Amino acid sequence: MTEVADPAPPTRRAPDRAGRRADVLWCLLLAVLGMGLATLGVVNGPGLSALDEHTHLDYAWKVAQGELPRAGSELSDLTLEEWSCRGQENIPDALPECAQADDADAADYPAEGENYNYWHPPGYYAVTAVLAELATALPLGLTFTTAARLTGGLWLVAALVGMYAVVRMWRLPRWLSAAAAATMLGVPSLAHASSTVTNDAPAALIGVGALWLLTRVFLQGRLGLVAPTVVALLAASTKLMSTVAVLTVLGLVALSAVGAWRRGDRREVLRRLGVAVVPVVAIGASAVAWSLFQAGRAEPGWSSPITGVNTVPIIGAPFDEWAPTLATVFGLVEDYFLQGTLTSTAVVGWIGILGVLFTAAPFMALVAFDRLRPERWVGWAALVGAAAVPLLVQGNELLGGGYFPHVSSRYGVTLVPLTIAALVLVAHEKGFRVAAAAVAVVGYLAMALSFAGIF
Repeated sequence: MTEVADPAPPTRRAPDRAGRRADVLWCLLLAVLGMGLATLGVVNGPGLSALDEHTHLDYAWKVAQGELPRAGSELSDLTLEEWSCRGQENIPDALPECAQADDADAADYPAEGENYNYWHPPGYYAVTAVLAELATALPLGLTFTTAARLTGGLWLVAALVGMYAVVRMWRLPRWLSAAAAATMLGVPSLAHASSTVTNDAPAALIGVGALWLLTRVFLQGRLGLVAPTVVALLAASTKLMSTVAVLTVLGLVALSAVGAWRRGDRREVLRRLGVAVVPVVAIGASAVAWSLFQAGRAEPGWSSPITGVNTVPIIGAPFDEWAPTLATVFGLVEDYFLQGTLTSTAVVGWIGILGVLFTAAPFMALVAFDRLRPERWVGWAALVGAAAVPLLVQGNELLGGGYFPHVSSRYGVTLVPLTIAALVLVAHEKGFRVAAAAVAVVGYLAMALSFAGIF
């Protein structure tokens, strides 16, 4: 009689498969929430954003037509028509009427009808142009402007899914990792960027990339050069100021080489310095190359029509004038713009709460974790980044003889994922997990109900 073997003991594949299924479901939920919020913003906020949306739309449209804007180039006919017909609520009387847009000249529009944002790298605009052209080819009746705006939702979804994946690397529960990602949906600047045409749309994803690099180095001990260089170049290809979070993390990696030096591990020192220096050189090289390329295409004698609009000349000692601005980026959410049809008192009240939490998050991480814990580096990244943004912005303007009387926290938007990570890691460590999830839920409801017009 043949003996029948006992059934094989259960393997770990079933739990792993169940875990992967749970990850997929959480990511799908985040995708639905993110794309839903972006779509509400596109539908209910048709007016062009005051944050230069007309120039970004023009850039994307020209790339779709096989062109690149340059210094002195006028806005396209499509942009002028959209600007007049959609309107811009902060300058209602400065634009020709929609019915007269066909007969109006570019010079009839503010800033002489020029695309003064020509100098930005083309990465974001190339992706937007391709996706918008594909969308308009579908039988959905979408215009190029609407399709280009909807691509912002895709950037946001990618950031949400990426944030979930990176936070999971810190061994946080799935529901808490999803809450960390969803907290980004309660940040007005990110919600705005996901529903308008702007090169701030990839900022959240770039910030997640910076958090991923920090996690690789300080949690996993991975010191490869390829990943940080690729992330740095992708960030630089969208907007030079969007490299702030990446540069902050790279600076901390360089600082961590001091510990290896004290241990006498010269090889470790060289590896950490390589991770820090090579991507920075790549960013600098790409920025210089693009600047030289655009400089060679500029109209002779051209000067920007917006010179001095947001800056003021230096009178006296520069430090006395711009030093008070060095703390303006802390909190990250104080400065934002939303079309009047999208904002509400609920958003204003929520920002008051979120600003306090985001300001405190880096400091709480430094206090909550011992200096040997990798989580502490997340707090340092959020703190150093918030302090570095005004220095970078003002330093650039000082070269031109001016300064910003107020540095907008929008320049530090890529630091949001790092700040949220610091906040959630502290909540997990100290047992405030439900409170962290409540922050995500309340923030999303405030934004979604406002975008839907219910508030």
